[in-house]
Amino acid sequence: MFRNYLKIALRQALKHKSYSLINVLGLAVGITCCLLILLYVQNELAFDDFHGKRARIYRINKIVHEEGGEVTHTAEMPGNFAPALVQDYPEVESAVRLRPWWDEMLVSYGEKKLKINHVVFTDSTFFDIFDFELVAGDRRQVLRAPLTAVITEETAQQFFGEADPIGQVLVGLFDMPLTVTGIAKKPPMRSHIQFNILISWSTSTNSAYAERFSWMNRWITQTAFTYALLAPGAEPQALAAKFPAFMQKYMARWADKYFPYLQPLADVHLKAANIPLQFQMNSNAGNIQTVYVLAIIAVLVLIIACINYMNLATARAARRAAEIGLRKAVGAEQRQLIWQFLGEAFALALLALMLAAVLVELLLPAFNRLTLRALVFEPLVNPALLIGMLGVALFVGLAAGSYPAFVLSSFQPIAALKNGYTSRWQGVRSRKMLVVTQFCFSIFLIIATLVVYRQRDFMRTKNLGFEREHVVMLAIPSSTLRTQAHAFKTELLRHPNIISAAYASGGPGIGAMGFDILPEGRPLSARFAVPTVGVDFDFAKTLGLEIASGRDFNTTFSTDSSAVLINETLARQLGWATPIGKRLALGTDNPQTLTVIGVVKDFHIRSVHQKIEPVLLYITDRRFNHLSVKLAGNDLPETLQFLAATWARFETRHPFEYKFLDQTFEQYYLSEERLTQTLGVFAVLAIAIACLGLFGLAAYVAEQRTKEIGIRKVLGASLAGIVSLLSKDFVKLVLLANMLAWPIGWYAMNRWLQNFSYRIEIGWGIFALAGGLAVVIALLTVSMQAIKAALANPVEALRYE
Repeated sequence: MFRNYLKIALRQALKHKSYSLINVLGLAVGITCCLLILLYVQNELAFDDFHGKRARIYRINKIVHEEGGEVTHTAEMPGNFAPALVQDYPEVESAVRLRPWWDEMLVSYGEKKLKINHVVFTDSTFFDIFDFELVAGDRRQVLRAPLTAVITEETAQQFFGEADPIGQVLVGLFDMPLTVTGIAKKPPMRSHIQFNILISWSTSTNSAYAERFSWMNRWITQTAFTYALLAPGAEPQALAAKFPAFMQKYMARWADKYFPYLQPLADVHLKAANIPLQFQMNSNAGNIQTVYVLAIIAVLVLIIACINYMNLATARAARRAAEIGLRKAVGAEQRQLIWQFLGEAFALALLALMLAAVLVELLLPAFNRLTLRALVFEPLVNPALLIGMLGVALFVGLAAGSYPAFVLSSFQPIAALKNGYTSRWQGVRSRKMLVVTQFCFSIFLIIATLVVYRQRDFMRTKNLGFEREHVVMLAIPSSTLRTQAHAFKTELLRHPNIISAAYASGGPGIGAMGFDILPEGRPLSARFAVPTVGVDFDFAKTLGLEIASGRDFNTTFSTDSSAVLINETLARQLGWATPIGKRLALGTDNPQTLTVIGVVKDFHIRSVHQKIEPVLLYITDRRFNHLSVKLAGNDLPETLQFLAATWARFETRHPFEYKFLDQTFEQYYLSEERLTQTLGVFAVLAIAIACLGLFGLAAYVAEQRTKEIGIRKVLGASLAGIVSLLSKDFVKLVLLANMLAWPIGWYAMNRWLQNFSYRIEIGWGIFALAGGLAVVIALLTVSMQAIKAALANPVEALRYE
């Protein structure tokens, strides 16, 4: 029986090649989209699944209640948090701290000097909690002693070639001698923790470096990503309930502001998008919303492809009426006919699946570049993927074939044999509904793409409160250059294309360290942490910060060494209507009393994803790590060469490296850039699949009305009139699809925009553009068939049938 159904399916496919090709292509493209997204979703959900103790590992995040009522999340905890947690609570079997170094670290071995990224300070418990593969060294001992390090095989190859790295000494930050005690495999791509070098946390307490790293081991400094391994049977909710008492014991000053909570390791990759600085630990963090969006897109594109099959199969129902009538006349039951037509759908679905597998293999490199992933298509060694592929084919076969199967099998044999269905049964209403559904989904995807694009463009072009063009950022290493900082800056300013330069400990594109401040006249309980940046006298001028009231720092005022600038947000937060002349204490151990001399207009330190933070600027001549250099817009290559040459005169160990400030901010919006591109690609594919079906449907309609078109031409109908006749009904359907897609698109994209502190308003222009594109594309698609029919010889048309 099945063999007979397969033979009939192949015969029908060969007999009607053009319709079969349209069906197979539409289904193949839809399945290709679905498989690519399936690979992506499977990869995202599999992050960190290789850790054997995964179910018992939790990262400790905290909710922060800011002054003014704002609530934020952060994953950084004090360095002392983890040891105290293990000490106080037996349900915490172990804990580990991770402090990724902010930037690349210059590491040397002999004459070889390399900038290494993903350098992480961590505890000796790292390899006990996490199952990263160690190819050399004792898992429990490799990071126990101070000044020891574990390096990956790739890093070992870079420094030592084929020689044994164990026992060799690398020289790192502050000329630290780091003895290599272990070699690790490079972390898998599906790990949110990435490292090239692990440095023992005990290095930060070594007497030679304790002062430099004291900030890593204080309760006041929020610096470490902290993970807890719970004992078997321990309840995370019960442990979390003890955190308020823990905070009162160790961090009473912040107990009413910081609220720690446990985040399962399985959630860290996809459910931490609301945590600033997440990129320090997970530079390629995912987003559960992106997974949901892509999953919805996969379903929508697949449904659009299935609708093509339904439309074309039911539209051609009359052509198969005689066949159905004959089969029923000789005893075929409706059930058998249903299986026959479902068999045809399954045959085409399997053929489309095979074609889709080829397309996935061809398109996967481009998809990997788009998503920044390293996905592989290996269904034979990936059972979940193979089952998913077969499931997609089964879904397509049922979804695409069930409706035509029930429609065709319901024909009455006598009427069918009399060809009565040719004129009477057209299934017009159902086909119209399916076309409207197709274009409704397609227009929704176009709207989503346009909204994401506009939001991304808004964030990229928003006034950030400072001048970011032609500003070069130089990282200042802890070396001889710092001791000659003034001379270096003076030398740079001699170049005519260098307008200004300023040292700072942070700022736009870098961030800021949080320090406690206490306004004069207020109780100690009013102390709170504020992002604070140490700057020199030219900082505001170099970045083009605007002074809202008061004045800028000035070298002619000797008292400015104890002066501060605050931004408008901090002034509002402090409740100061006239901040000039107000005093505050900065710091906790040895607080310094400073006087406010000016208020700068609000500016963004980080991306537009977050609201503008309160910021305090104070003068420093030693706490800086960056130099901002404002260039004139002309002859940039020559100016950069001058910067490099001057750097080489003052700094012999560290190579000259620079970043443009505007490019740094561009990096913040890569996720929106990728989402725009991804939505755009799938929107184009969705509209292409819909138009493919529309093309086939238009061809069928033109064929059905061949004689009518011939008569109209004989009676003098124009080409434009015939094209209008065949196109107007389809255009009406696309217009109706617009009416349905617009409110859905407005609601869904407004929900998405709520994730942004600063966002666009969705105007009518977006809907008009999306609708106009859909109408024009549909009109062009239908017009091709309409023009072909209109240009046909009317004599041949009158002979038709």
